[in-house]
Amino acid sequence: MKYTKQWIDGEWCDASSAETWDVINPATEEVLCTVPFGDAVDAQMAIDAATKAFSGWRERTAYDRAGVLYKASQLIGKDIDTLARITVEESGKPFVQAKGEWGAARALLEWFAEEGKRSYGRTIPSRDPQKRLVVYRQPIGVVGVITAWNFPVYNTARSWAAALAAGCSIVARPSEYTPLSAMALCGCLEEAGMPAGVVNLINGNPEAMGQTLLDSPDIRMISFTGSVRVGKLLIEGSARTVKKLALELGGNAPVIVLPDARLEEVVAASVQSKFRNCGQVCVSPQRFFVPASRFDEFT
Repeated sequence: MKYTKQWIDGEWCDASSAETWDVINPATEEVLCTVPFGDAVDAQMAIDAATKAFSGWRERTAYDRAGVLYKASQLIGKDIDTLARITVEESGKPFVQAKGEWGAARALLEWFAEEGKRSYGRTIPSRDPQKRLVVYRQPIGVVGVITAWNFPVYNTARSWAAALAAGCSIVARPSEYTPLSAMALCGCLEEAGMPAGVVNLINGNPEAMGQTLLDSPDIRMISFTGSVRVGKLLIEGSARTVKKLALELGGNAPVIVLPDARLEEVVAASVQSKFRNCGQVCVSPQRFFVPASRFDEFT
């Protein structure tokens, strides 16, 4: 695999402590490769790099930023089978689903590239004819992005693309169980011409790195995909530096079957939803409410 290190300030690097982590193929339980396993020091290095790079990235036009994202999406398209196999090996999901994730990543990069050009402001009628009131949008600053292992490409691309298109620099920490997909996405962004320090990827101790992101006044927002428990910790910790949060937490998804439902269709859809991605989906059904008169038929 080409990219198996952290990416900080435009350089592929090991952990400052020289600690490592074995990435396991869950289908075979064999070690795929060894990657860096950093700590708070690595997180702070990434924050410093992102802070330094932010002003230059925000000053580029939305069209310039979009060009980099578009080029990265094209690189994904050219090598999508190879990228999908990386995701298969580290996550255990079928190739078709992994390839679908990379296709979604390509689409997300393109979509947010266009949305960045539409970050419109507005004018507000003034009480004073000699004054003009104007609202315009600005990138918030350095964004910390923490993503889960169940969709290691989709979760990552969605958050990264949005922040980058808006003119923010990022410090990204993917799940230590599936870091290779995020590293491969970094490789695409590097080849697309992403300036050094705009995207920084760290891998390592979740608590130490997360706490560093929370404590740093340079991190102005955190995007998190993961559990409700960790989401609550981030809400509590973000108050100290008044950070904005974007949280996608665990779902709570019942399926309600009405008496006149077409059961064959409902059952087929329910099974597909429940077992999609081995059940590791935020909207995976947790329970079914079925009329007593149709319970046996549904079962």
